[in-house]
Amino acid sequence: MSAAHASGGSARSRPHHEAEALLDQLAQDLGREEAAARARADALTASSSTKVLEERGVLLRKARVIDVENAMLGRVRLLLGDDKNRAGHVDDFDARAGAAVHLIERDAEGKATVVGHGVVTRRRRGEIQLVFDASDAVADLDTGDAVDVLLAFDEVSIRRLKEGVARARQSTGRMARLVEHLLGVVPPRPTRLPDEHGIPPLGLSSELNVDQRTAALHALFNEDVALVHGPPGTGKTRVLVDVVLAAVRRGERVLCLTASNAAVDHLALSLLAVEPTLPLARFGNPARAHEDLEAHTLASLTAEHPHRVVARGLVDRAHALLRGARRRSDTGREAFQRQREARAEAGGLFAEARQLERTAAVDVLRRTRVLCGTLTGRLDDLIGHDDDDAFDVLVIDEASQALTPAVLSPLPLLSKTGRVVLAGDHKQLPPVVIADDATVLKQTAFAGLRQKDVDVGAHSHLLTVQHRMHEALMAFPSTRFYDGRLVAHPSVAHAFLDDVAATLDDGTPRLSLPWRVLDVVDCAGAGFDEARAHDSASIENLAEARVVGMLVQDLIDAGANAGDIGVITPYAAQATRLVRQLGALVDRGLEVDSVDGFQGREKRVIVFSAVRSNSDASVGFLADQRRLNVAITRAKHKLLVVGDSATLSSDATWRALFDHAIATDSYRSVFEVEGAV
Repeated sequence: MSAAHASGGSARSRPHHEAEALLDQLAQDLGREEAAARARADALTASSSTKVLEERGVLLRKARVIDVENAMLGRVRLLLGDDKNRAGHVDDFDARAGAAVHLIERDAEGKATVVGHGVVTRRRRGEIQLVFDASDAVADLDTGDAVDVLLAFDEVSIRRLKEGVARARQSTGRMARLVEHLLGVVPPRPTRLPDEHGIPPLGLSSELNVDQRTAALHALFNEDVALVHGPPGTGKTRVLVDVVLAAVRRGERVLCLTASNAAVDHLALSLLAVEPTLPLARFGNPARAHEDLEAHTLASLTAEHPHRVVARGLVDRAHALLRGARRRSDTGREAFQRQREARAEAGGLFAEARQLERTAAVDVLRRTRVLCGTLTGRLDDLIGHDDDDAFDVLVIDEASQALTPAVLSPLPLLSKTGRVVLAGDHKQLPPVVIADDATVLKQTAFAGLRQKDVDVGAHSHLLTVQHRMHEALMAFPSTRFYDGRLVAHPSVAHAFLDDVAATLDDGTPRLSLPWRVLDVVDCAGAGFDEARAHDSASIENLAEARVVGMLVQDLIDAGANAGDIGVITPYAAQATRLVRQLGALVDRGLEVDSVDGFQGREKRVIVFSAVRSNSDASVGFLADQRRLNVAITRAKHKLLVVGDSATLSSDATWRALFDHAIATDSYRSVFEVEGAV
């Protein structure tokens, strides 16, 4: 898509030379990131047998096709399960939702060829769902087939980021000004906050506190860019909901984007909870959307559109051609020719169907007032090019987790007076960048703008009243990360696990000490050494995992609901081990995930397994204090931290946490946990 909406015409100047220099550096850093990611992917698969690749979790062999379903724009959705002779092997495939994958086809000599590119959409025990772009081999699959899937380098996302930078470099007028603001070259104009008596009826909720209302006014009345800085539990989503609905009431179209599918679903569902009839569409892969948003996906909204009806007929004909060619009794050259002709004809039908589906999507989207999706979703060919198709407001949630090129990418979709609202918390995890020398890419637009405005508040505002956690859980992160400015709302300040049994039948305190809100279990001196997982770069700690399992089981035995507990660990190998170890509880709702996977979420109880325990006092990427901040701010009523102070205290922030636990009577040694050592 061209930058016609936000350009304001070609007469205006291009971005300032400092902005152009930063864009050049971003382009170079994206090249470095692409090379590093490709090298990492190649290293996982190079010179290894299929057995080793399976052991590493990067190859899924002979998975059984349970279901094949056509998706919009020519995509194919596959549901794969265990081969009947290899129960459990799907769970060993280390590909999380969102991971890029290749469909592999092997010839008579066993040589592998990539025949399809896709993404993991959902996982549950024994099953994995994937969506593939249209290809002959994918379209030809049928229930009962056996397939090989390889974890892949995500070249699509990198390509889209590069395209975003390229468009920013060519921008003019209004878009060029927004590029300058987001890169920090030219500060956004200060928000002209209205006098309270002069504010027109906006419909802002009376439930907003003073901080939330101020942040909402910044977002509504800014002329360029506004920031909502929302620490954990401070109601950032509540503010964004009011901002979006107020903008719609005054006749504006709003584009809401986030860094993850979970976050966009949360925002969309929050909007609909307040305004059920809101003309909202959720774009992106329908399989990644929350089930309660199904009616708002493009697939559902376009289901009865005449173009979509015709497209479905074309797709059905294409699949019938492929199945017919596959099942004929022809042999040799005749069979090959028959299948080639069928694939060629089917390919033409698929292409025609995709074009019809795009036309239907554009038509439907023109009638929406709020469009929600992820920053990496492809919108260019689904948005019209007329000024009436442009958006007046771009809201980016989780902006502190978004790479700057991703923030720049949707700017062409804005109107000539469009403005941007960024919401997030740069004190929590940043986006993942694996190239060590991609220094500019690691600096997010949100963090740069917030740090320059933190003492002024010209275009940003910090939310301070948190509605998530007990004040004992809030105390350390507030002091360490937010200058002691967080305040616990009375509704949560003293909430704890009062519905869980604190003692055994004989009056003995339970192992998990349910009444203790912050509970730090120190494994120092117990010999719980970390180890490199087999054929993996990840780390695990078997003894620590066993203690975590004991404490989780004790909480369940005490009456806690498995679905109210989250087990967090920074290392994939430890997460895999804990899933296997706690499999029965996982089936009942217990969640085990990485720190990154839990960002933006909450549970009544969080159990954190730190893993690191070594003679070198090496903490690895746990030295990033933002990772610790995320881990310890997910819990509402109880946080259990299991880790080795002898190793972790080599880091100042971790040392401060142990000191805080000791000072507040929230510390105990693992030797005090019966049966742990």
